[in-house]
Amino acid sequence: MNRIALAALLASCFSFGALGCSSTASVARSPALGFAASPSDIAQSCTPDGTQVIATHVVPKAGISAVAQGDRIGLRFATTANPHVALALDPGTLEVLAGEPAPAAAAPSPAQGPVQVELTGHRSLVAWTEGSVEGGWRTRVATVAADGSSEAVDFGYEGSAVGQPAVAVTRAGNGVVAFIESNGAGFQLVVTHVTCATP
Repeated sequence: MNRIALAALLASCFSFGALGCSSTASVARSPALGFAASPSDIAQSCTPDGTQVIATHVVPKAGISAVAQGDRIGLRFATTANPHVALALDPGTLEVLAGEPAPAAAAPSPAQGPVQVELTGHRSLVAWTEGSVEGGWRTRVATVAADGSSEAVDFGYEGSAVGQPAVAVTRAGNGVVAFIESNGAGFQLVVTHVTCATP
């Protein structure tokens, strides 16, 4: 399956209201990806290995963007105290690099549909939000191989995601999946480190 066909397939699978603040319930649907993967594909997938809250009092309507530059990840979002937060993050440790300028801005994640970044070896990391108002919204991730086969990634993290995630991966294969979640008293920015093996 070529990339254009895959993008069209993913876009058609996400024609529902994925914004977690929606007051209407919708049927949860995930991307129509084939989850048959060979052992060599699994060895080349992205795996999560750490999750951390890096900001509180986040404004969900502002969205979030992520971009990789060198060995850093730049995140941009808004809080109730600052409508233009820009920071640099070490993707391996999930540590905010205080005093370092954030990498150049990237476009915010779309309000609906999957978010995709290209990886080495003609692979992609795809992230999306799925769920319902009643059951809660969750961030999901899959590594898609060049042939269209994919492997879902389980964060092992239970929260209530709001809006779409943002994803960035460095050339060395270190990356983050960032998403906003409701913590019962407001909204916070959560990041998960992912290691994407290079083929």
